[in-house]
Amino acid sequence: MLHDFLRRLIGVAPDSPVLDSGSSTAPIEQYTVRGFPVAVQNTRPDIATPYALERLGAALDLIESYAPRRLRRLRHDVALIRVHRFACRAAYFPDARACLVELTFTVNPRHELPEIAASIVHEGVHARVASMCRNRSRDQLPREERLCREAELEFGLAVPGGEVVVERARASLMLADAEVAPAVDWAEAERRIAEADRDVGTA
Repeated sequence: MLHDFLRRLIGVAPDSPVLDSGSSTAPIEQYTVRGFPVAVQNTRPDIATPYALERLGAALDLIESYAPRRLRRLRHDVALIRVHRFACRAAYFPDARACLVELTFTVNPRHELPEIAASIVHEGVHARVASMCRNRSRDQLPREERLCREAELEFGLAVPGGEVVVERARASLMLADAEVAPAVDWAEAERRIAEADRDVGTA
């Protein structure tokens, strides 16, 4: 009930995740990457934090090269980049003005740098909308999500190697409202993450 009240207070949709730094005993380490404050909570012994930071920096470099206006807006709208385990590739938390880039997604070799950069571009649109409109209702989310996907598409068409980004964005833009901005059971998603990480720890 308290989380629902806080979500209403900060203008977050009822099914949005809440940024929680207390869910793990792993320390939160502070860095600066391309001028952005970055907080990393690395709960995975198989992932090297310096490599995650290197990939994050390279993704930001792509945005600066191929979408400099969006990077300037990101610097204005986002106070912090978080890197830790999460139930999706990236997310934006308006209460903390924090852009999250998921830890395993950042280092996974199956995902090229344009995909990481496009996810940051996507969350940058959420950050821009949040800075302009604090109170967003659930029925506005599909339109907002489409704005984010349109930004991804624009970026994917501009950046070399952006074909996967373009394909994913176009597919998302064709979805119905209920699919483009689906309700998520975050508790179940977190449970699955914990289960997957236990499997890594016992492998």
